[in-house]
Amino acid sequence: MNHRKNVLFALILGFSGLYGLSAFAGSATCDPRNGSAATYENSILRDLSSNENARGSIITEPMNSSQENYQISCNCSAADASGANGVLIMYSLQTSLPLGHTTDYFKINDHLDVMTQVAIPKNGNVTVPTSKAVSDGTHHWDKENTGICAQQSTQDNLNTGSQGKVDLYITTPFIGELTIPRIEIARVYASSATVNTTAPPLGSPVAVLYLSGTITVPQNCEINQGEIISVRFGTIQASRFTKINTPPDGFRPVTFDIKYDCTKSGLPVIPNNDKLEMILEGQDVENQYYLIARRRPSDNKADIGIVVQDAGGTYMPFAQGVLPMNQNGLGKVTLTAFPINLVGGELDTGEFEATATLKVDIR
Repeated sequence: MNHRKNVLFALILGFSGLYGLSAFAGSATCDPRNGSAATYENSILRDLSSNENARGSIITEPMNSSQENYQISCNCSAADASGANGVLIMYSLQTSLPLGHTTDYFKINDHLDVMTQVAIPKNGNVTVPTSKAVSDGTHHWDKENTGICAQQSTQDNLNTGSQGKVDLYITTPFIGELTIPRIEIARVYASSATVNTTAPPLGSPVAVLYLSGTITVPQNCEINQGEIISVRFGTIQASRFTKINTPPDGFRPVTFDIKYDCTKSGLPVIPNNDKLEMILEGQDVENQYYLIARRRPSDNKADIGIVVQDAGGTYMPFAQGVLPMNQNGLGKVTLTAFPINLVGGELDTGEFEATATLKVDIR
């Protein structure tokens, strides 16, 4: 008798499990019909006034990507695909950017945060990311040639992700030109559902949004009156240039000045805990302190490098190297430079040269 009760109890559990699975029958994942997400490229090219170049300023730009359509294929159940009311699209928006200074803003770089809003049919602009899926309020079925289910014979054309706006928030003012490299700002996911569903299952993104561009402010810094800074080492005897990681025997380092003037157009207001900095960046660098001046044709190995020192003899890095600046934006920096042998032994004769850039920033 007891044995029969145990069997009955086990069967009840089994039926309970099957009943729970049926609760998900009304929603399904959707994927791009052609196998890859639509890409929407947005660009910004904007000149800011001095007043706009301040912490807390917001630059609002409409999305300006193409309006190209895409189609999706959803894993609807047969019953949902042929249902009398069709199915809805439930949109979810996500971003992989790190959190910014406050809710809904995400960090692009040290100067800008972005809030992205995507236009969703019958909802207006919806902020990324969504905490709940948003319905497009449209019944998708073959009756109106708006199918989205794999079983349906018609396909609706969609362009959700192509319209909306971005708000760029200035977290730290900058000087001159600020480049925004191509960066992903949002992903659009679609799911099918017979009724509004706040957390439907997600497939792969159906659209991906990108932003790139340039923002320019009138404040700028003039370095050496706009002239290229050339440091010439003259002719070096190969027999004196043989010791690894050292300059030629008897070589006198070359001293040069970097003069800067950031006052002609006025300095932006520099926030507390930030300061004006000059950044040194090498074009081809080894071990961060060696600017590559030549590579051997035989194996592309760097054999000559250039070292730069500050007035105290400290090596300056060529990867985000920071040079001291007067905070009034006017002054000069004195540096010395010399070549070094990177491989040891006598080097092949010939010319060598290297390039580094300087920029002034607020950090």
